[in-house]
Formats: sequence, C-alpha cells, structure tokens
Amino acid sequence: MFIALCLATALSGVASAAEVPVTGQGHAYNPVWSLDGQYLAFELNRFEGGGVDLMVVKMANGTAVGAPTKVSVPGGSSQFSAGGSTVVSPVWLPAGQLIFQGSVNGGTNRLFYWKPGGSSPGQLLTLQQIAGDLSWPTVTLDGRKVAFVSDATGHGDIYVWNQAENTVKLAVASPQSEGAPRWALDGMTLAYSRQNQGGEDMFTWAGEAPVPRIGGNGDQSRPSWAGMSLVFFTNERGDDKWDIAVSEAAGQKRTLAKDVRLPLRAPPALSVDRQWVAYGFSDPKVADKIRITKVDGSKSVDIDTGLHAAAEPSLAMANGRVYLAFTALPLKGSDWRQLHVIDITDKLQ
Repeated sequence: MFIALCLATALSGVASAAEVPVTGQGHAYNPVWSLDGQYLAFELNRFEGGGVDLMVVKMANGTAVGAPTKVSVPGGSSQFSAGGSTVVSPVWLPAGQLIFQGSVNGGTNRLFYWKPGGSSPGQLLTLQQIAGDLSWPTVTLDGRKVAFVSDATGHGDIYVWNQAENTVKLAVASPQSEGAPRWALDGMTLAYSRQNQGGEDMFTWAGEAPVPRIGGNGDQSRPSWAGMSLVFFTNERGDDKWDIAVSEAAGQKRTLAKDVRLPLRAPPALSVDRQWVAYGFSDPKVADKIRITKVDGSKSVDIDTGLHAAAEPSLAMANGRVYLAFTALPLKGSDWRQLHVIDITDKLQ
C-alpha cells in the first residue's frame, strides 16, 4: 500500500504526484514540518486494532527524497497490531531533533527524542524525574525548554524540563486538568487550556500565578501564538461546530473562521511568520479546499486541492518558498487518507 506524498506546482489541483511507499495501511494525520522545512513528520493511524506509527520523510524543495522512515519507540512493534506501539505528537527542536509521545502495548505514555539518520530513539525523561503518562510536548524556539503534561497526580499538570540543567519543575497545577500547552515566541510564556465544568478555558503562565485569558461556552482549546495573540479552536456555537478564533488580550476574542474541520490533535496551523493560519472545512461542499487566512482577517486565499476531505494542514518555508502539507482522501469513499504537499508561495503574495 502507498501513502501518496504529492507536490503540486499548479494550484488548481494536484498536477503531478510522486508516491512514497509506506509499509502498512493507515490514515495519514498530523503532518509537522521541521523548523527549516527539510523534514516532514506525520502519523500513520489505522484506528482499529491499536497502533499509530510515526513517519519522517526528507524533503528537498517541497519534494520527498526517498521513502519515509518509521520511528519506533524501544520495544515497539513494526506492524499495526493489538500489541503495537502508539507514537504521536511530534515536535521539532531547532537542531533537527524530534521529540514525541510514545507507548508500547497500551502502556504508559512517555516522551522520546530522535534525530533523522541517528540511532534508535531515547527516552527524554526518566520515571525518577517525572512519573505518569506524559503528553502534549511543546518546545521553545531555542530548544532549551520543553513543557508537557503529566497525570502523575491523577489529573493533568504542566511541567517544564530545562535542558541545560536537566531538571523538571512543576509549572501549573490545579484541581482540574490542564492540556495543550504552547510556548510563546519569547520562550517565557505558556498558553494552555484547563477543564472547566465540562468545557475548556484558556490561561497563560509566565512563571508566576496563571492568568485567565479567555473563556466562554464549550471549549477554547489548542492555542498557537501569533506574536502575543492567541489563535485557537472554539466550539462555543455547539459541540459539532468548530471555529478558529483570535485573542489579542485577556477577555478579548474574535472569530476568524467558522465551521472548520478540527484536526485530530494539532493546534491551528500558522505560517512561519505567524501572519497566516491554514484550515480545512467541515462542509462537504467545500471540503476539497484548504483556506489560508491572515490572522488579522484582512485576506483569505483558497487552495483547490482537487481531493476530498482536505484537512490537517501544516505550513513551512524552505529556500524562500512556502509549502503546505495536508491530508485528504483521493476519492470519495476511499479507505485511507493520504499526505500531500503544495508549493503555495505565489498564492501568498
């Protein structure tokens, strides 16, 4: 079976495609570019029978170089099976290392690190440093600090690992569960969500007491930083109605896009310059498109993919070009989601 990783030079559809062989059947999800646009990590998920693989492919000018490499946690199975591994949530360090969440045979989720071309992944933190299931890793731009969530106390608390000191410190704890932390560009401030009476509110933390940022009906979740503004998903209009909103300051919120297709686990997809956000649509009538909108709301551009159920966008810049990775079904009713890449530089002029 092949998962297609496609480069389309014509933006009216997928003009030419190069397939990259991937062992096993599964849906491609959650593409994440390395900071220099030279690598693309993504998940391969079958949903049934357990197991999610993490794949990494080398990119050159938006084109895949060779077949993707499967990144397996120690002891993980190489096949989808009930006893397989689950490897998800990749984030890239500036030096080209990858940090991700992994577990084997339904066991405890821990954090691992790996570099393309290197040896087998290693465990980032020991049980002596921090116990529990570890999830939602996020890395500062300089790579010196990793924030993550641990359930060691029975609910989600946020911890910070300082790479230089190799220390783990509790950052945020409450009777509720925290999730989806994200570092601001300054490397000093975290945004995150907190469970609140069945929904989620957003907070920020900069080393002292957490500060409420935005609340409301439903979930305000998965923040990304655009400068000091937060871009996030909200379903305040109803459980199945997801929008993208922007908060420039505490208590302030404006809707940027309505009825978006919610990614499996990713935050809103921002461009490298943090000026654009990419998203797909939940409406089947326009589900062949990925829309890219300026965070200030001044402009939107539609990318007609020529495919179905386009979603999971991720943006990168390499050699002065802007690339959009996304997943989609090649045909209505197809079994597996595939991964594609389009050069959209000219669309963002």
